[in-house]
Amino acid sequence: MNRNEKFSLNKGMKRPENIGPTFPVLPPIYIPTGATGPTGATGVTGPTGPTG
Repeated sequence: MNRNEKFSLNKGMKRPENIGPTFPVLPPIYIPTGATGPTGATGVTGPTGPTG
């Protein structure tokens, strides 16, 4: 195998889908603004909370 053949093989391996790590799907992020969250109806700043 000569030098040019090695370069052509390496070129074929460097496709975008082969570069970089792959990450698993992230779980949904919980944002505490629902009815019982800190800013919800029964939360700290809600109508029935300490500052409501």
